Amino acid sequence: MKARGNLVGLKQAATRQIEKLFERQASVEDFVGAPLAVAIQDASIACGRRVAVLADRGGRVFDVVVGDGTTIDLPADLRRRMPAGRLNGFRLIVSTFQAGLGLDDLETMRLYSFDAVVAVVNGQPGTTPVVQPAWPLPPGSGDSFWEILAPAYPGRFVETFDTTIRDTETQLRRAASDNLLSPGGRKARDAAIVVIPSFSRQDDLEWERSEMEALCYTAGVAVIETVVQRRQEPDPRYVTGVGKLKEVALKCLHGAADLIIFGVTLTPSQQRSISEVAGVRVLDRNQLILDIFARNAASAEGRLEVELAQLRYNLPRLSERDDAMSRLSGGIGALGPGETKLEMERRRARDRIHQLEQRILQEAGRRDLRRRKRGRQAEPLVAIAGYTNAGKSTLFNALSGADVVARDKLFATLDPTVRNVWLPPGANCLMVDTVGFIRDLPKELEGAFSATLEEIGRADIILQVADASDPHVVVQIQSVRRILGEMGHGEIPTVLALNKADLVGDPAVLAALSDETRGIPVSSLSRDGLAPLVKVLGEMLCGYSSSI
Repeated sequence: MKARGNLVGLKQAATRQIEKLFERQASVEDFVGAPLAVAIQDASIACGRRVAVLADRGGRVFDVVVGDGTTIDLPADLRRRMPAGRLNGFRLIVSTFQAGLGLDDLETMRLYSFDAVVAVVNGQPGTTPVVQPAWPLPPGSGDSFWEILAPAYPGRFVETFDTTIRDTETQLRRAASDNLLSPGGRKARDAAIVVIPSFSRQDDLEWERSEMEALCYTAGVAVIETVVQRRQEPDPRYVTGVGKLKEVALKCLHGAADLIIFGVTLTPSQQRSISEVAGVRVLDRNQLILDIFARNAASAEGRLEVELAQLRYNLPRLSERDDAMSRLSGGIGALGPGETKLEMERRRARDRIHQLEQRILQEAGRRDLRRRKRGRQAEPLVAIAGYTNAGKSTLFNALSGADVVARDKLFATLDPTVRNVWLPPGANCLMVDTVGFIRDLPKELEGAFSATLEEIGRADIILQVADASDPHVVVQIQSVRRILGEMGHGEIPTVLALNKADLVGDPAVLAALSDETRGIPVSSLSRDGLAPLVKVLGEMLCGYSSSI
């Protein structure tokens, strides 16, 4: 077997001495046995460079890597993505000309999910060196990510390698399982750390934090911690900077989470660079919303639109995967096996996108036919719109007697529902429940609910619903009105319903909010305040009917 790394300029004797390390055996009980420690020390001194040995739990040496006098860079293929709560089954034994383990060694152990890292402190050739082991700590161990023992001779430690790692992994698995349980006992699919970079002092970070946590909850992701970093501008490769990224990755692994979610949009290259450093899965805000859309889309057209949005979003990211694929050409103008597979994936994605676009056009034609049939009845249309999770579906059910699914989650309703509603003093109308808005809605997602946006555009009155109990209600109202204006619907008459008024503890606060926004306080659950809202809508509809 051949050693890897910085082998240029080594004498043959030093190279042979390094490669003989493959014939050695690491101890099963000790972090490193004396014979292997001596052999690593002597090989390191002979070449004047740091030498790393990777051994499995059975003691077999399966890889040797050579660095320079101060650092050692492990090959990327030694990085294995492990499930939350698992270590990769290998220990890193590395020589050093310093007094013991350095920060880089400890970070490498944690970011690569090694069982342990052991520093062999070089002394005199042929003598037994002192060694210093360290291993990952499970959650609940304070702020430290690892346990470090004082340097000692091999075999002199009270702690044994096999027992220590077995106990550590047991605690990590238990923590990973506990992370997936919400306070209400609901089982989450993943556990994640959320990262919110801020590049402007005007950002409302508390709102962004609460909104990202709500998105994660809706997607079935348990949030272990939310990390906020202020920067003047984003790092072109890592958004947050490599130092902060390593810190987040260490927190993620230490907390037995296997996912990092960014509260901003990542480019394909940024996503790949971040994943390479962190060693865990990386998502951005767009992918999180897409996943929610995919879970909540119920109609055939809604599912088609979501699949199309996912394919369009992921297509440029296909080239960012599988760097281990061969790039060797089979001849002039020919493609190697890796390129062939990549092109096949792209071609299949483009073909599927074309198929979905054709099917969506067919569905749009059917929807337009249904809309024309409704139009011949000459009934006005009232579209319920507003920020996501403001209680639109609950209010729609209260006004129309429908049974639309209403849940305390974001984007619970994606597909439009239309009902015939009679409103005093004698006005009849069609009322449609639409998808909720959210700030900075990604362009890739606008098509995923084009049906509901079209209903808003054809509405005669927009019933805007806002959550009066939300501390950011005024900003949300302004955000929805800005989005409606950008969509070209700003001139449509609008009635504002301040929903969840029963959750506002101070009546004076509710009255001030009503005066500021000119909204009508209502409670969809208790049905308090519906009469004034219905009266206003009925009068506007009667005025509409008399004008046609």
